[in-house]
Amino acid sequence: MPDPAFPAPPLPAACWSCAKPLDPFDRYCRFCGHGQGDNVAWYYQRWGIALSSVLGLGPFAVVMVVRSPLLSGVERWVWSAAILGVNAWLGWRFYKTVMTMNAFITSAMQGF
Repeated sequence: MPDPAFPAPPLPAACWSCAKPLDPFDRYCRFCGHGQGDNVAWYYQRWGIALSSVLGLGPFAVVMVVRSPLLSGVERWVWSAAILGVNAWLGWRFYKTVMTMNAFITSAMQGF
């Protein structure tokens, strides 16, 4: 029976990617190489997700949101909804712009 005066040592931390045990001072996992704590790759950081969403990934940045160890469950839902909402709005605006340009070009070509 464990003595309450001497609590059991804490369990070793686990890697967020491969779930293997880590030593207390490990900054990177010894098994998979992923960064731990402040050493998480830039594309899993909040600013990296926003940057990759704006500069090319678009709605596919939701994959980075889901994989990020830094975001809580609620933050993941908020980030996912925001990314998908902004990209849906941008897609709709792009469609409307193309349709407006098409109408303009078609009316300009009527005289030829």
